[in-house]
Amino acid sequence: MPAPHKKTIIEWFGRYFEHEGLPVESTAAELAKKIKETRDPDKVLDFANGVLHGHGIESIRGEYHVDNYIVALYVNMGDTYAATLLFETDTRRFLVTTWGDWVERHQKKYGII
Repeated sequence: MPAPHKKTIIEWFGRYFEHEGLPVESTAAELAKKIKETRDPDKVLDFANGVLHGHGIESIRGEYHVDNYIVALYVNMGDTYAATLLFETDTRRFLVTTWGDWVERHQKKYGII
């Protein structure tokens, strides 16, 4: 699955950007560019956390041995099923999803407790 593009980011976060008074097109484009070009996922997640007014970066841990049991990182949006930016550590890819949906899909694979 390719990294989220500007269109996907607008679909998931466009209304939020509007509500916050952020320019939708340019904010989505900047986030998409950082996802595509930045090699450091922490920098991308920090940027997304700032733009989305998130509650910090959280980790999802499991029994699967990836990056010291961390199987994913995501921007905490305050609700398990709120749209967020998530980074899978083993595939090294970003997804726009909810962390709750992601855990439900991958709980068995990663041994998420």
